Amino acid sequence: MLNPLMRGGGIAFLAYMAVISRPGSSLFSFHPFLMTTAFTGLMTEALLIFSKSGLAAGALHSTRVTVHWILLLLTAVCHSLGFAAIYFNKELNEKPHFTSWHGTVGLVASVFLVLQLSVGVFAMYPKLLKMFMDARSVKANHAVVGTLTFSSGMVATLLGFWSTWFANNSTARVSYGFIGFHAVLLGIIVQKVLKKYVL
Repeated sequence: MLNPLMRGGGIAFLAYMAVISRPGSSLFSFHPFLMTTAFTGLMTEALLIFSKSGLAAGALHSTRVTVHWILLLLTAVCHSLGFAAIYFNKELNEKPHFTSWHGTVGLVASVFLVLQLSVGVFAMYPKLLKMFMDARSVKANHAVVGTLTFSSGMVATLLGFWSTWFANNSTARVSYGFIGFHAVLLGIIVQKVLKKYVL
């Protein structure tokens, strides 16, 4: 029951971000919309795909794995375009990069995402690492590092609610509502992974 509620909250957030960022109205406008689409939308679904209320609930495990990596590929595309938008926007306006907590944590999330996607192939083909660790350990490590990636993306999103741009385009009530939503979403994802692979 909780996953559909979180999915609804995620859709509401993405719709809200589309309205206030108006993608295409400026180079910067692509950054908040694409980054929230990447982390709050696509990556969340990719991580929940293995739950009972995931998009591929009831499907074969192999099908869910395929949907998982397709969603993460789309996450990477949206993230790359969103990252490029803010990078080139700052270059054009001669502003320094990564000077805020939002930008610094966002960079950490970006590095984690690239690394996680790069080594994700080992989770799909754990036999490649059979000399070093068993298949369950490979998948557990993939899940834990993926959760760290998602967590850093959520923290960057939360910090974005205190940015000048968001403050100028939203209200405090909406900000606090979405802060609460993202905090709960982060808690759900972390709890699911810890319960399955760590605890």
